[in-house]
Amino acid sequence: MYSGQDGVRVFKLLLDSNKELSYSDIIAETGLDEQTVRRVLYELNELGLVVYRRVQAPEGGRFVYYWSVNSVGINQALLNRKRMALEKLKARLDYETSTVFFVCLEDGLRFSFDEALEHDFRCPKCSSILVQEDRNPYLAPLRRLVEKLSSEVENERRTISS
Repeated sequence: MYSGQDGVRVFKLLLDSNKELSYSDIIAETGLDEQTVRRVLYELNELGLVVYRRVQAPEGGRFVYYWSVNSVGINQALLNRKRMALEKLKARLDYETSTVFFVCLEDGLRFSFDEALEHDFRCPKCSSILVQEDRNPYLAPLRRLVEKLSSEVENERRTISS
């Protein structure tokens, strides 16, 4: 769903322009095709990064959309993305701390306790005996990342609320 480099080009154009731009303006400036520009704008809008204003053209009565950066809601949109990432990291940390893992020292394959039990604690690929994994090298950086992101989210939430 994310727009990649095309999204970056469109967003940067809108950010640098300091004014509203129509589809045709964006197409002309970026060199992207109409379908790509439309897809990117809808994705950026869905993320809360851009907004549009709809105006009915005097000739023909069709609507023209003018797009701009969502300067009011961009901080909230970015905070929401950080919150989603934080929730995924917390879920991963919970899974990593509550699950015992076994690894094959030959192939590097990793199995949960239940998966290792299903294979009689032998690697299904090479038949080596699985050994219990030391999780400390994984858990410490993951905990630090969760703490750092939690702190950032809380600080940004306070900033936006005030």
